[in-house]
Amino acid sequence: MFSKLLLTLSLPVLLASATLAQPTSAMLQPASSAVHATPTLLDVAVSDSSTTYLVFSGPVSLVDVGMANNYLVKIEANAVFVRARRKSAPPTPLLIRFGSKYWMGRLVYVNRPVLQLYDFQKDGALGMSSGTGAVAGAAPENELALDKEREKKAAVEGKLNTLRKSREEHQAVAVVDNDLVLSLANVRNDKDFTYLRFKVINHSAIDYNVDFTDFQLVENAQKKFLAKKKNEARRPLAPSGGAANQVVSGRTTGYLTYAIPLFAATDRGYLEVTLRELNGARVLVLPVPSRVINRASTI
Repeated sequence: MFSKLLLTLSLPVLLASATLAQPTSAMLQPASSAVHATPTLLDVAVSDSSTTYLVFSGPVSLVDVGMANNYLVKIEANAVFVRARRKSAPPTPLLIRFGSKYWMGRLVYVNRPVLQLYDFQKDGALGMSSGTGAVAGAAPENELALDKEREKKAAVEGKLNTLRKSREEHQAVAVVDNDLVLSLANVRNDKDFTYLRFKVINHSAIDYNVDFTDFQLVENAQKKFLAKKKNEARRPLAPSGGAANQVVSGRTTGYLTYAIPLFAATDRGYLEVTLRELNGARVLVLPVPSRVINRASTI
């Protein structure tokens, strides 16, 4: 008798639960299909121990990284070189302008060396060189971008060539480490760029292959009480021109020239220049005082 009473009371509850569950599953089904239909950005694998290469069908004139502090980026003609600054860097969007077109993807850190070439040259279509897939959609056109960037690049390279012929002026701004000397040789400004020429003296017997030259504008870096820094701010400055990677052979001297976007720093600020070696750990960090750049001659 007691069992029949329990069955009578529980049966309406079970029926109600089954009735409520049916609309819920029906509502989830369209949402699931909608998620699968959403296009995603191509993930570009990046490591802190190796370099990822992206090659495009036209000259690269702009690279914009969402979280610029976490990744090193360099432009060489039609190619973009990327490396993570640290382990476990968070994913971030990447926007690149090549020729008169734009491409957008996403940088994703992987905990292993990356030996990957992303080739976007074939017939103007964007896809990986391994043939694992292509990016859907066409890049928006910008008819004036190509000519403007070519003209600007030619002007920048012309001024860098002039700077290479100048006599050294700032030997005192230098750093010495691991039998290597990095010093500022020359600096000039125009209305758009700061032009820098560095001298690298290799006293060691091992060649120094410059992989990345990193520029950061540092402000409020003066140490406060108990050696704490108050409100230090860092802003990456991507090079807009300069020579290709250079090997400074053992027991020799080499020069590196770059153009970076013009900036104005206060007396408490400086430009931090970092040279990173391709196959090695000899990193050179040179702080260039703001007064040296602010008082530089025009070119």
